[in-house]
Amino acid sequence: MTAATRRTAGKIPFLLLMTAPLLAACQHQDATDTVTGWWHNFEGGEIAKLRAPPPGENLRYPHVGRTPTRAPDLPTPEARLSLTTQLEAQRNLAQRESAAQGALPTIPPPPKPAPAATTANTEQSGMTMTTVGQPEPESPSAINPAPDLATTSAPNASAPARKTAPSAPAAEAKLPAVVTKSIPPTPPGQFPNIGDLPPPPPQFPGFDLPRDAMVSDPVRPDIDTSTPEGTLIRFQPATDHVAGDPQGDYQHIVSLRGNRRLTILGFGAFMSADAALAPADQNREIALGLLRARVVARALIARGVPSSAIILRAEAIGDGVRVTIND
Repeated sequence: MTAATRRTAGKIPFLLLMTAPLLAACQHQDATDTVTGWWHNFEGGEIAKLRAPPPGENLRYPHVGRTPTRAPDLPTPEARLSLTTQLEAQRNLAQRESAAQGALPTIPPPPKPAPAATTANTEQSGMTMTTVGQPEPESPSAINPAPDLATTSAPNASAPARKTAPSAPAAEAKLPAVVTKSIPPTPPGQFPNIGDLPPPPPQFPGFDLPRDAMVSDPVRPDIDTSTPEGTLIRFQPATDHVAGDPQGDYQHIVSLRGNRRLTILGFGAFMSADAALAPADQNREIALGLLRARVVARALIARGVPSSAIILRAEAIGDGVRVTIND
C-alpha cells in the first residue's frame, strides 16, 4: 500500500463521521426542502423561524354522518322565475332611462375669485389694504377732528362749538335663531306616535274605494321593459367583437332551425355614458347593432344556413344580439 492510499483510507472514516449528523437531520426532508431550509437560514429573520402548526392539527377527523342529508329550503321554480322576470325588467328599465337621460353633463370649473381691491387713504401717512365688501377704516381726521380756529380765537362768541361724532359701524347680518323641538320619548312597550294620516278618499254610493286611492303611483316611462326573445349572443361593449366562445350557441340555433327562417336582432348601446335618444346617437347605435347582427349572420352562414333564410334587424338600446326562429 502506497503512502497516498494510506492517507486516503484514513480520511474516509472521518468524512463518514462528519456527514452522519447531516443525513440524520435531513431524513424527513427531500432535496428541495433541504435546500430551501439552508437558504432561509442564510437569509435569517422571520423566514428562518419555524412555522406554527396549522389549527386543528391534533383534532379528530369529523364524522361524515354529521353532514346535512336534507336539501335546503329553496323558493319554488315559479317564485324564482317571477323574481328573474322582475330583475330583468328593472335592468331593461335602467338601460332605457340611462339612454333617455343622455350623456353625462360636463361641469365647468368654478370661477376664479376676484382679486382684492386696494384703496389708498391720502389722509394717512401709510397705505391701507381693504377687501371688497368691507367698510373702509375711519380716518384720523374723522375720529379726532381739528379744532375750529374761529371758535378758539373768540371764546366769548354766542355760537357754541360743534363736535363731530364718529359714525357707527354697520351692523353685521345674523343668522335666524335655531328653534329646537324635542321629541317626547316613547315609553317601553308602546309604539311611537304616527303623524297625521292623509285625508279620507271621497265616498260614492255603490263604490268601495280603498284607503290608498288618493296616493299617486310613481311615474314610470312608457318603455317596453320585457326581455327580448331568442338566443342571446353577447358582445364586448361598444364593439362588434363577440364576448366569449359562442360556438355552442351557434350549433344550438342551427340544430333547432330546420327549414325555418331566422331573425337576427342586433342592439347598440349597452349602459354606456354616451347613450342617448338623440337622432344622431340612435343612428350610431343602430349602425353598431347591424354590424353585430352581420357578425352572427356570417357565423351561421358558415355552418350551412342559407343567406336567404336570414333577416337582419337592429335597435339602438339593448344587449348584444338576439337570434329567433320564425314559425
